[in-house]
Parts: sequence; C-alpha cells; structure tokens
Amino acid sequence: MQVMKPIYRDTYPVGKEWIYEVKYDGFRAVLCVASDSITLTSKNGVDLTAQFPEIISYCEQQKHHVKAHIPFTIDGELIIPKNRLSGEFSLLQTRGRLKSPERIKQHASARPAMLMAFDLLIYKGKSQEKRRLTSRKQTLEDLISLFEGPPAIKYVGYDTEPSTLMEDVVLHQGEGIIAKRITSTYKAGKQHHDWYKIKNWRKITAVLTAYDKDNDYFHAKLAREDGQFIPIGKCKHGMDEAERNTLTAFFKDNGTEDANLLHLPPAVCATILCLGQADEELREPRFHHLSPSTAAADCTVQQAVIDLAQFPQSVELSKLDKFYWEEAQIDKLRYLLYIRTVAPFMLPHMKNREMTIIRCPDGIEADFFYQKHRPDYAPAFIPDTTPLQCPDLQSLIWFANHGSIEFHAPFHRIGSESPREIVMDLDPPSEEALPLAIKAANLLKNWLDQMQLAAFIKTSGSKGLQLYIPLPDNQLSYDQASTFTEALARLLVQQHPDLFTIERMKKNRHERLYIDYVQFGMGKTLPVPYTARKRSTGTVSTPLFWDEVKNGLSLDDYTIFTVPERVQQKGCPFASFEEARNSQKVDSIMQLM
Repeated sequence: MQVMKPIYRDTYPVGKEWIYEVKYDGFRAVLCVASDSITLTSKNGVDLTAQFPEIISYCEQQKHHVKAHIPFTIDGELIIPKNRLSGEFSLLQTRGRLKSPERIKQHASARPAMLMAFDLLIYKGKSQEKRRLTSRKQTLEDLISLFEGPPAIKYVGYDTEPSTLMEDVVLHQGEGIIAKRITSTYKAGKQHHDWYKIKNWRKITAVLTAYDKDNDYFHAKLAREDGQFIPIGKCKHGMDEAERNTLTAFFKDNGTEDANLLHLPPAVCATILCLGQADEELREPRFHHLSPSTAAADCTVQQAVIDLAQFPQSVELSKLDKFYWEEAQIDKLRYLLYIRTVAPFMLPHMKNREMTIIRCPDGIEADFFYQKHRPDYAPAFIPDTTPLQCPDLQSLIWFANHGSIEFHAPFHRIGSESPREIVMDLDPPSEEALPLAIKAANLLKNWLDQMQLAAFIKTSGSKGLQLYIPLPDNQLSYDQASTFTEALARLLVQQHPDLFTIERMKKNRHERLYIDYVQFGMGKTLPVPYTARKRSTGTVSTPLFWDEVKNGLSLDDYTIFTVPERVQQKGCPFASFEEARNSQKVDSIMQLM
C-alpha cells in the first residue's frame, strides 16, 4: 500500500490545529500483523521481513497479548537507535544491504532495530484511514501498551510546542520534526496539506571545484591543514534558477574539461545544508546560498567538523588548540567534540541535580579547583540558583569550554530527599586489581537478578567500577537505600573476606577490594556517566554492557578518543535506564532489609 508522505517546509506551521512528532532517521516501514502472518514492507513496497527478524520475532511473542486486536497494520520508521530521538542511519543502511541470513542475525543481535510506530492504518481488520489523526494515535498507543518485555516497537508520541521539541531534536542530533494537522485523515502520497517535515539542517561552507555536465551536480571540497583540498560530496538542489544558471555558466566559461566534468581551481564557495557527512558523501545536501565573500582557504575540515557538531550559537568557542590532556594529546576542540557527542547521554543524569564540577582551565596537569556555585561571569542561560546546575546543552558546552573536566552529581534531584538510584562504588586497591571489581560486580548482578532488580554498570574512569540500581521516584528514603547497600556489601565480605572489605582505612584493607557503600548517601556525589576524568590517559567514566564485565576488561580502553565511536557502533548501555526505573520491584529491597 502507498503511505502518506510529509511535504518539506523550511519552517513549521503553528496553531492549535497542529501537533508535532520527532522525524526519526531511518527506513519508512509498514508492519502488518495477521493471525497467520507478519510482514514488514518499505514505503516503496520492498519486503523487509527477512532483513529485520528481531521485529518479526518480537511480534510473534506479543501475539497472545493482542490476539483480540488482530489483524492490524502499523505505519512507522525503522531505526537502529542512537539515542532517544535519533538513529544511526549508516548502520541501518549496512543492515539493508546484507543478504546472508546468518549475518543479518548477527547484526540484529548486536544492534537490534526498532520500529517507531506513529500511525495505525488497520485495526481489528477495519481501515482506520478515515478517522482523525489523534483518534488513530490514541488507539495505536493503547495497542502498543499491551506489548510486554523489552520493546522492539515503540509508540511515537507528540508535542504541542514545536520549538521545544526541535531544541530537543537538535540536542540529540536527530533528523527533524513533522507537523501534523490534528483533524487529518490518512491520505496516500503527498496530495494533502496536513503533514509537513522540517529538517534539522547542519550548515557547512565548502569550495565548489567541479561541475558534472551529465547530471548537474557540483562537487564540493574542504581544505586540510596541509592546504590540500579533499572531496566531501556533491550537491545539486536548493538554488533558485537564476543563481544556478549563473554558476553553471561560470563553470562552462572558465572550467577545464575532463570527460563529463568541468574543473575550477578552489575559489567558488557555497554554504550547504545537509544532515551529515561521511565517506565523501553529504547526506541530503541542499544549497543554502553562494558565499562570494568567503575565501577558499577558510573552508577548512576543522570548521566543517565544528559546524556539523551543532554547537550552541550562544557559546563562543575559544582557544581550541589548547591542550587539556598534554600526554594524551587531547586539545580543547577534541574534548568539546567529545562532550557534544555524549551530551544526550550525560544530561539526563545531570538535570535538576546540584552539580560539583572539577575545573582545569590550563589542563589536567595544572592547577584545578572545585566549582560548586554559579560563577559571577557566567552567561544568563546558566541557571541563577544557589546550587550549581548544568541542565542543558548550552550550559554543558559553556562549562566544557571553560575547562570543566569532571562532572559529579548527587543521587537525588534538587528539592527532593529521596535517591533516584542506589550506587555501589567498587574500588580495587590498584588498576591491576580490576578483576576484583569484576568479580564483585558479577556477584552483585546475580543476586540482583534473583531479586528481579535491574542493575547497570560503568567504569569509574579511574581504577574501579560503579554499579547502579535505578529507583522509582520517592519510593525509598536514603536511610532505607543505605541499609540495603550496606547489607549487600556485608554479604559480599561475608562470602569472600579474603577478596573484599568495607574497611575505610586503606592500611587495613590489605590489597582487598573496598566496597564503598558509605559514598552513597545524602550529600555524597559520584562522576556522572560519560564524564571525563582528570587522568593523563583521557579516560572516561563509561557505561558498560554486562557481557563486557569480565576478565580482560581494561579501563584504559575507554577514552575521549574511543567512546564516541563505541557509542555509534554499540549504542549506550544505559539506554533503558529510565524504563528500568519505572519498573523496578522495590518490594525486593524492602524484603531484604
């Protein structure tokens, strides 16, 4: 069947008749669930069923929960999640090209896809296309709420405030948003005025060095540090007719011909909109405008990297070549790009929390200080509150630009006295004794599994591990949670007194792992997930998958250099942290106490 397609617009419509959804970065797909079959089809009618077996098997598992609602057909977007609001499109493309069932199975296991469901076309065998949008979405939400277990299908909700939603999409470097008319029915194709897509464009300025006479594409390049120009992709669309004709004529009159290409030396610059750049290709490029006042030498790779990162315009980046980690050769630009990449994963653990920040303005080897209050010279967007806060992207980038290396947070929100997580700090006597922390973490994980409590693990970024148990809001007091933490610590020591200790005096630990349950409590803090640490190798406090917590684990593998690629390829191990919080069986904790 032909799907309803959003129409591109530069700006979103506003008014009470509109709602706004996230535009996910993936493959449009229609899921049909019948009593005897489950199929997944692209918007062009291509059968995707074999390419995404995890979606099909999930639906098979859910059939008995939704038996009374079959057959139904869901419209959605297939993604491989990068974060809450965007997907890793390159990984999805790779999956789409796979032919071997075994390789597809391997990829599905390593990075499972998810169907972001936003519309309902058939329900209980009846067409829903004539129903108004909000009615269809309500029925869809009710249907998906019947599914159980870790989801492979998620309902896409909506917002009534487009600017707030777009700001969130920019933070997560998503594709954009879709505006939909509340009263709209479902109409195939683009013959409507009801759905509009607004892109989260990145802007880069590049040099146009060639024109292809056969297909009208202009080839773009950027200048490297050595002065050489390297290709980054091609662009054709977006210019008005007069501008295009002028530019084409310039290439024809002055270019050097080589087969179908007309070449010019680096001189003509243009600002291009795109959704990203990789492997000498621009994603969905559109010309924004020609830039006659820009010199070709200023169209640098470094500037393009900065522009593609979408740093907040409210923060003026400075002294980007200053080294923050001299030994590891990590300059400020590298650090800022790291922080921009992990910001969507850091900020949920920082919002509404009283922050303690370790600042090293001249690098980690120089003097440092603890920042617990808002600096007098901070810009207006830094919250003017007594406890220091870092609630959003512009605040985080501003602090990083001013030499903030470590971000530490307590376990509760401002204004609350109840912890939102229990954390156990597993502190080995040395880096070489990390296997002790690995053994302790796995013992704790086994016990918590038996209690049906979800647990998460991360490196400290120093020499140990930190185990997290998310808690529902206002369900446990600090006293109750601390009693539970102490009980677990004492149980470990009781079973393995030769390996573990709760002795606070270092001289009395005798090379045993210190289980620091005292560090969990009101007024205490720990490094937030993904914060860098003030160590010479540039290590990061990195969330781990549980199958990584085994002998051979090395904390030096998790650095500012490696973690961005790790998140892209593997995803974030804390991605389900909030979902786990809301489903924790707190009764298990109370029973142990």
